[in-house]
Amino acid sequence: MATTQTFPAWLAEQEYRGDDIGEFAKEVAHLTDFPDSGGKAIYDGYFETALPAQRETYERAWSEYGASPEPSRE
Repeated sequence: MATTQTFPAWLAEQEYRGDDIGEFAKEVAHLTDFPDSGGKAIYDGYFETALPAQRETYERAWSEYGASPEPSRE
């Protein structure tokens, strides 16, 4: 049985990308208070006060994460 992947684990795998999501993943990797797990509501709350561009990138990243095989929907 395959294990489900959390959003932070999925993001960590995106750091190699040469686009906004790759840059976003690198930024998130340096955050000491980023939630280790949780559903979309947890991350929505985390990015609630973020700059609009960062929030937009988060939304795109979450959308891609949700479309990936077996994401964790905690």
